[in-house]
Amino acid sequence: MIIYRPHRGGLSEAMSEAREFRTEEEMKQHIYEHHKAYFLDLGYRDAPFEVGDVVIDRENPHEDNRTGWHDTMYVCVKRYGNEDYMGKYGCPQCIGMCATHYEGNENE
Repeated sequence: MIIYRPHRGGLSEAMSEAREFRTEEEMKQHIYEHHKAYFLDLGYRDAPFEVGDVVIDRENPHEDNRTGWHDTMYVCVKRYGNEDYMGKYGCPQCIGMCATHYEGNENE
């Protein structure tokens, strides 16, 4: 199991949108579909990125006592729309957080 929350203005707002997935691939597909729908609603023809552009920063997991997520990791995208973060900055842009060890996860 993996839990994901999008990046929002405040923690409570982000946590209200937190969602659990059985696999990392399911989470990435959900993120892709959510952003694709948003872009289509804005009148764009294509999704702002592909599923393969979604990456997790596993190098710096951290404990988040506010949420009970014990291995909180950044969820990032390599590009968004016409913005190529890897080419421009050499690193992906954070769009949310995820964890695999968290309170409420029976596999913890």
